[in-house]
Amino acid sequence: MDITKTPRSIAGVGLLLITGAVNADGWAPDSRAGAIGSIENTRHNLSLSYNVSGAVMDPFRNQYGAVCIYCHTPHGANTQIEAPLWNRTVNTGNYLIYDAPTTLMRPVTQPGPTSLTCLSCHDGTIAIDSVLNMPGPGRSPSGNLNNSETLSPNLTFLDDWANNDFGYTGASQHFQMGDGVADGTWQNNSKCTLCHFQDLSGSPMDDFNIFTMGTDLRDDHPVGVLYPDTYTPAADFNEPDVKLPGNMAFFDTNGNNRADPDEIRMYDSGDGYEVECASCHDPHGVPSGGSGTNTRFSPSFLRVNNGIGASHDGNTGIVSAGPSALCLTCHTK
Repeated sequence: MDITKTPRSIAGVGLLLITGAVNADGWAPDSRAGAIGSIENTRHNLSLSYNVSGAVMDPFRNQYGAVCIYCHTPHGANTQIEAPLWNRTVNTGNYLIYDAPTTLMRPVTQPGPTSLTCLSCHDGTIAIDSVLNMPGPGRSPSGNLNNSETLSPNLTFLDDWANNDFGYTGASQHFQMGDGVADGTWQNNSKCTLCHFQDLSGSPMDDFNIFTMGTDLRDDHPVGVLYPDTYTPAADFNEPDVKLPGNMAFFDTNGNNRADPDEIRMYDSGDGYEVECASCHDPHGVPSGGSGTNTRFSPSFLRVNNGIGASHDGNTGIVSAGPSALCLTCHTK
C-alpha cells in the first residue's frame, strides 16, 4: 500500500460516511438543477446559479450569460488540444496516474484530449471562467487582451469582463473548482469548495468535493489506459462492436454504426484505443429514459446509468439501466 495515499483515502471514507451512499455514486440528488430537457438545466450550465438570489455567484466567476461559451467558441479555439472548438485554458502538466501493473497489466499514459477537457475544470487548477473568447467582438471586451491557452490564466484578461451587461459590476474573483482534498474543513478561499463542502454541521450547498479530482488521479478510474486488443475468456474485457483506427472504438448497442451519446467508447489519440473521461461521461447529459421533455438525464452525466434507481432518493424520472450496467459494458466479471 502506498502510505502517501492513506490520509486522503481515510478522508474520502469519512466524506462518504457523512454524505451517504448517494454521493458515493458521484451524484447530487439535492442539486437544484432539474436535469431535464437540455444542458441548460444541468450543473454544467455555469451561467446559472440555483440560489434564491441568482447573482450571489457573480463575485466568484465571470457571468458570461451563455451556456456554451464556458467550453466552446465558434472561432479562435485553443490550438493546444484536439477538442471541438475548445474555449478553455487547459492543464498540460503531468498528473499522478493510476499505474499499478499488477492490477491493470496495461500501458497507461497521461490523460488524452477527451480527459483534459474535463480536467480543465475538475482538476481544480484552472478558474472555471478561464475562457479564450468572451461574448462580443474580440477576445475580451476591450479587444486588446488574450488569455493563456495552457496552465495559468491571464487574470488581467479575465478582469476585463468587469462592468459587463449581465448585472454584476466590478471584477469577479476567478475561482477554481477545488483540489479534491476532503479533510473535514472548509477549503482554500479561492476555490468553489470554500462553500460547496459538506462539513459535519451540514451545509445548504451541494458538495463539490465528490466532483473534484485534483491532479492525483490514483484514486479514480484509470484514464489514458490502453484497452485490450485481444478478447479471450482470460482477458476479462468485452470487444467493442465498431473500431475506427485513429478515432475511436465503441459499443454499438443499437447497431446504427454511429457512436451515440449513450454508448461507451474508447478514444485513439495516437497510442491506440484508450479509456478517457469521455468514455463513460457525456458533459452535455444523456437522457435516462428515452426522448421527451420530461426525461431526466442519467446521474453524473454518465453515458449508461450505472444503477441509480429505486434504492436512491431523488430518482423521480430517472430510469435505471441495472446495477453496474456501465461497468459491465467493458468488463466481463
